[in-house]
Formats: sequence, structure tokens, C-alpha cells
Amino acid sequence: MHLRRARQVMTIAMAVLVLASPLLLKKSDEKFALDGVENTAQFPKLSAEKLVDGSAQSEFETYVQQHLPGKPFMVRLRNEITFSALHTVSNINYSMNRDRNLFSWENVSYYLQYFAPISEDGMQELIGKLERLEALLEEHGKQMYIFITPNKVRYMEDELPWVDTAMAPKNQEAGNYEKLTAGLAKSHLKCFDSIAYINEHRQEFDSRVPLFYRTGLHWSVYVGNVVGNAFGEYLEAESGYQLPEMTVSAQPCEEPVYPDADSFEVFNTLEKPYDSYYEPVIEMNDPTTSAPGFLCRGGSFMGQSLSVLIRNHYFGKNVSMENRQIFTDEFENVVPFTDYEAVDMRAYLRDIDLVVLEVNETAVSDMSFGFIDYVLEHPEILESEEAGE
Repeated sequence: MHLRRARQVMTIAMAVLVLASPLLLKKSDEKFALDGVENTAQFPKLSAEKLVDGSAQSEFETYVQQHLPGKPFMVRLRNEITFSALHTVSNINYSMNRDRNLFSWENVSYYLQYFAPISEDGMQELIGKLERLEALLEEHGKQMYIFITPNKVRYMEDELPWVDTAMAPKNQEAGNYEKLTAGLAKSHLKCFDSIAYINEHRQEFDSRVPLFYRTGLHWSVYVGNVVGNAFGEYLEAESGYQLPEMTVSAQPCEEPVYPDADSFEVFNTLEKPYDSYYEPVIEMNDPTTSAPGFLCRGGSFMGQSLSVLIRNHYFGKNVSMENRQIFTDEFENVVPFTDYEAVDMRAYLRDIDLVVLEVNETAVSDMSFGFIDYVLEHPEILESEEAGE
């Protein structure tokens, strides 16, 4: 009798605990907040019409799903079990090998040619546009440079999980990078190839720091800074402008510098990033600069490389157009954008002496995100306001 009563009490207590767990876990929501997740649903405004057609119930359900107390912790707990215990990833855009090295399916697809490389005709057209753009910029006193950045898979192809390689084309043609560098070699365009630079100087890098961390998709911030510094030296030699001189070294750090663990953070687990991380240390040897105006257009690899030049006062006016954001004043100000017509490109290009187009080897077919075509189609934006009038 007592045992039966004890079981009843235990059952009721467990039920109460389960029902009350969201409230008990509410205080954990801020601590375990989910990266990359926005709770946009608002508590529904009730009306007779909404109650009758069911939209109020649907909106309330969505609100509860997004704002359920304790949800962030429970999501991270589930993801932790999936990631660590089951050794799988919950995001279909990524894959992971047995050593927990993370890869982007997009990068794999371009490098292993699940997506066909740019055609020969397409490459000739791109080179032709670049030559026309360079000539147009030179007419207005601006120099143009191309800055090539690498793909993680290039250096870790042998570490890809089998699922990434199982259906890859067997007879691969020349890839995007090979076609681009071959096309550039036949032109007079000025180019800094960071892949070639890494291949030549890799032994000079701090051996403790990997080119790419297991937890990230971008080159490590230290390596990006080293390559950015090398590009600064190249730019000074080619442009004729005096630029500062600096030395880049590395030191251990407890937390990864963004974006050294950006892939891992997508999964919202309970554990911390699991590589040994290093941060770059910058020593300015000579800060003297001619302070030329500088504009770069490209993707997120600029954030670890060209940014080190901007942040260390290499230039006067500086504009970094990275993906869908425009940074100015050494990253003090940022403006989101998706349409060149919606921003004042004439103002951004005014007083610019050096234009750098960054292209990752996976994004050759979409180089500069429309910047090339826009400037060629609107040459008037390179004119001064007085001339435009």
C-alpha cells in the first residue's frame, strides 16, 4: 500500500517537474541563446475574425514555438547529443569527418566539380570585362588589383568524409582557379594569388597555427593576416604609394578569434570550440604612409586579410564592400546593401586611388558580386560631381 502510494506521488511529482521545466529553465535562455536564430513572432492580436478563421491559433502556436522557455538549452542539448555522441551534423549544408573537421557542402561542390567550373567562353568574357574595367579606372586615376583567396578543401581534400567524395565526377576538367590564373597570365591585369603565395611561403608561417581550423571555413585569422601583410608589400611595390610596414606573429588565446570557429558555432551545441586557437599579433615597424584612397569588393575572406591593412591605417579613405555590407572609416561604420542603385556609388568611389577585387576560387563565376558589370554600365559614377553636372 505504501509502495503504491509512493509510486503515485513520484509519478505526480515527475509530471509536475516536466510541465514546470520550461519555467525552471527560463533563466537559462540568455546563457544558452542560439546563434543565427531570430525569434520574430509577436504575440497575436486577437479578434473575432482571426479566431474564426484560425489565424490567431496559428500565430499563437508560432509564438509559443519560438518563445518557449528553456528552448535554447533543450536545442543545444539535442544538438550536443547529435554532434558528439552520434557524430553527425544537424545542418545539411555541412559535413564532418571522424576527426570532427567541418566542411561546407558548397565549397566541396565547387572544388570537386559537382558544380561545373566556369566555361572557357565564360572565362574569356570575364577577363575581357576585367580589362575594360581596369582601363576605365585608369582613365580616372585609379589602379585595379585582383586578390585571389583559397578554398579549405584545397588543403584538406584527403580529410573529406566519404559521403562528400562518393559521387564526385571522375574525369575532372581544369577547375575555376586553374582557368582564372591561366586567363590572367595571358593578360596584363595585376593579380596577387594568395594560393601561390601560401604554397611558396607556407614553411615560414608559425607551424602551430593551421591554415584552416577544423571548426571554421575561412583561413585562420593569423594566416589571413600574414597573407594580407604580404599583399600590402606587393601593393606598395606595384602602386608606387608608400605604405606602412608591419610584422605578423601568433600567440595562443583561450577563445577563438572570429571566424576561426564560425562553422562549429552554427550547430549550437553545449561544448566549446575544440581546436587550439591562436590570435595574430601585429607589430608596426614603420607607420609611414602616402594614405591612398582604398576600395575593395569581395567576400568574407577579406575580413581576415585585407582588413588588417585597413585597421592598421595603411590608407586614407577606405571602403570595404564585403558581401552585403559596406564598411567605411576603418570599420567604424557599416551600411547593409543588396542593390548598387540603392547606395551612392559615386560617393564611395570618390577619392579612391586603389581598387581591389577579391575573388575566392569557389566564386569565380560570380566575381565581385555584380560590381564589375555595374561600373562598366555606369561609368558616370567615376566622374566628379562637377563633371557629372
